[in-house]
Amino acid sequence: MSESGEYLPRVRDFFAKRNILVTGGTGFMGMALIEGLLSASEEIGKIYVLVRAKRDMTPAQRITRVLSSEIFNHHSAESKAKVIPLVGDINCENFDFDEKTLITIRDEVSVFYHNAGVIKFNKSVKEAVLGNVLTTLRAVDLAKTLPKLSAFIYCSSLLSNSNRGGLIREEVYKTKKSPLEMIKLALEEPSSLEQVAEPMSDSIENHWNSYSYSKQLAENLIFEKMAGCPAGIVRPSLVYGFYNHFIPGWMGSSRSGHCGMFRTHMKGVIRSVIGNDDDLMWSIPCDYVIKALLSFTVSLGQPNSVFELPIIHLTNSRNCNPWNLKQFVTYINAESWKNPCDSYILLARFKVREGLRLNLVVLLSYLFVLMTYYPEKWFHWTPKWCRGVDIISIQYTFSKIYKTRVSILDDVSLENTNYLMQKMHPDDKDVYNFDVRNVDWRKLVAKSISWLRQYYYKDSNSVTWMHRVVQYLYLLNQHLGFEGVVHFGIFKMVQCLLITITSSTLLGTTFGLLAAAFAYWL
Repeated sequence: MSESGEYLPRVRDFFAKRNILVTGGTGFMGMALIEGLLSASEEIGKIYVLVRAKRDMTPAQRITRVLSSEIFNHHSAESKAKVIPLVGDINCENFDFDEKTLITIRDEVSVFYHNAGVIKFNKSVKEAVLGNVLTTLRAVDLAKTLPKLSAFIYCSSLLSNSNRGGLIREEVYKTKKSPLEMIKLALEEPSSLEQVAEPMSDSIENHWNSYSYSKQLAENLIFEKMAGCPAGIVRPSLVYGFYNHFIPGWMGSSRSGHCGMFRTHMKGVIRSVIGNDDDLMWSIPCDYVIKALLSFTVSLGQPNSVFELPIIHLTNSRNCNPWNLKQFVTYINAESWKNPCDSYILLARFKVREGLRLNLVVLLSYLFVLMTYYPEKWFHWTPKWCRGVDIISIQYTFSKIYKTRVSILDDVSLENTNYLMQKMHPDDKDVYNFDVRNVDWRKLVAKSISWLRQYYYKDSNSVTWMHRVVQYLYLLNQHLGFEGVVHFGIFKMVQCLLITITSSTLLGTTFGLLAAAFAYWL
């Protein structure tokens, strides 16, 4: 707190001269965090980033690629030089740092952000535990050896307690199994955790997937091992692109979650979202997460902590700027029409589908693309990423992932989050405002689509009359071309069949029209 005890110190004052350690710094959230740290204070110290060699790139090359992103364009070369790669392995004790690096870290670092981990939902329990729980153990053990540590922040997930019903509070919910016990089981050879667990099964304590279970285990580990230390946990929901930033809509290279859904939707690949129109969209812009992280760090760095283990939820809620699946589909369809890509497979159009409706669409889609499977394979007339069977598989997989993310939470508490916003220094309340009530979700969708066109797909930065001509040609073909032929074919098939069986033209025509209407609804 400040001397008066009323407000926290300014963010820029807190981070001046401080040295930071970051894991997961080359990912979507990590890149945004590094940019946020550089912007926090011109006098910030060094930002050490744990990096390993990957895909024929050295750690130094990977950091250079990170800093070449457009979000760092306004930073000077001198500022970027503060970002220093550290070669190591997050699965090893002390991250496998050499003795010289360890001495440097222990002598200099006072803030530690643990952001690395496995984010895929379809991993085995072993992979999730090793990727999210063992790595957290390594981070915690290293953090406890830092004599100057003033804040250790773990980036968890709003889904970490999705196995619970009712209101999720900003507290740690104890798991039945010990995190250390699960790590031990995962390290065994052979391991009993090799399988991909069934949703809601006992092996993952009624979670929907191994990802959310591993996040809950990691939180329990921090609660057990960081008692008395300045540690905190943030739980973001679905993270979208930047909202209030000079590069609005930025999503980095992220292909997971809704970032991946935006990318494929704009090219007409993803056609379905599983769910109900009134499903709540749990959402937070990326820059809001970073602003909250920095403010939260300042709070943790104060001598008198209010909470035993501070936790904040970063999201909207049922009572705080809610929006639903129907609105999301409406916004993304409308904004994709306004700002179309220069090229695409089909018009960017989502439909909300569930149950029989979804399964029939997927089945009929597979039957159609099977007719083109061998011609595509033999003549290579399409790139691998947009071959028919792959497109349907991507669509179905994305839809299922979306369903598990939005429909498994009842509601969450924002009490600690609101308290943090109240305690921010007056000079920071505008610059670091992360109040989700200020977000216009349609504008966020529009900014994301605009960024994808300009920076990701490298399209032209305008919409010309030619874009509109192509759109209307696609639309005409959609209703009068292939889809029209299919609907007319269904009508004639049902009509002829029933006229043959019942000798009633009226009955055949009526049911033929109903069948065609059903196909259009699908």
